[in-house]
Amino acid sequence: MMRFLPEFLRLRGAGALLLLMAVVMPGFAAAQERTLRLAGVVSEARMAPLIVSLSVHLPGTRLVYSRLSSAQIAAAARRPHDAPFDIAFLSSPDVAVSIANEGYAISDEAAGAMAGVQWRNEVFGFWSDPAVIVVRKAAFENRVPRTRIELVRMLEQNTGRFARRVGVVNVGIDDVGYLLASQDSIRTSLYWRLIRALGGAKARIYDTTDDLLEALQAGDLDVAYNVPLSALRAGGELPQGMEVLVPQDYVLAVPWTVLMPKGAANLREARILLHMLLAPEGKAALAAAGFVPPQQPSGFEGLQKIELGPELLVFRDMIKRSRFLDVWFQMVVG
Repeated sequence: MMRFLPEFLRLRGAGALLLLMAVVMPGFAAAQERTLRLAGVVSEARMAPLIVSLSVHLPGTRLVYSRLSSAQIAAAARRPHDAPFDIAFLSSPDVAVSIANEGYAISDEAAGAMAGVQWRNEVFGFWSDPAVIVVRKAAFENRVPRTRIELVRMLEQNTGRFARRVGVVNVGIDDVGYLLASQDSIRTSLYWRLIRALGGAKARIYDTTDDLLEALQAGDLDVAYNVPLSALRAGGELPQGMEVLVPQDYVLAVPWTVLMPKGAANLREARILLHMLLAPEGKAALAAAGFVPPQQPSGFEGLQKIELGPELLVFRDMIKRSRFLDVWFQMVVG
């Protein structure tokens, strides 16, 4: 066979050589497959439909996903040469802006032009996640609260009834929980009164949203405050009698973001995936993974999207964060 190789190459060129190598050495084809490493904060199971949808548009590229915390993603992105991923999905936009602000994100002007929300062509928003309140209707004798002030008054007037029946995420651990808390504090003068009411009800504090949802499923809670709608959808059906409350005063929406670290090893494919994600075909892939605008329940007219920008860094300041958390825990824990 080898005596025909020179004539074969002369007629067919380098492409024929690749085909021939794949036939003669089966391992050679696998070696040509490129790997694109993705990192994100949600589970592998939830990301699987998105990865499958995106893979269709990246033939010859193997997508490998790793679940990391936002702190782990931030630390890894700061490596100058050997980041363990090529593109990262973050549900904490303040963390993404912080990474870019420190100079560890790659700029892409074309992606910036495609994105509806972006910052400095380095951090790109691809979806907004509303924060809602979950209540057990039977726990409210007369009327389910529809605004924060109604919720505050009911908690203040019925501390015994709601004792240990209200749940919140630990804002000192959960990045999205901290972002929502800090944004609440600058959007409504009621916020600290609400936190004091949570303390009066001896609110239960959970390390993660998953833990909070487990408590809801177990029937341990009558109220859960500031729950990302995406987490509710991913958690399955709520128990009978539970209602998703969309606050009528305002609804915070957290932008989920994507960025490419400067230490990415496969920047070419990372750019292709980024552009694909922001293109019309990317919306179908996102929808397959559950990243779709809220349709039900209704009442999202008061949606307030958290903007990407340096203002998100204010509460990233260690001194300000420490003071905020001190006040928060003093009021909730006592």
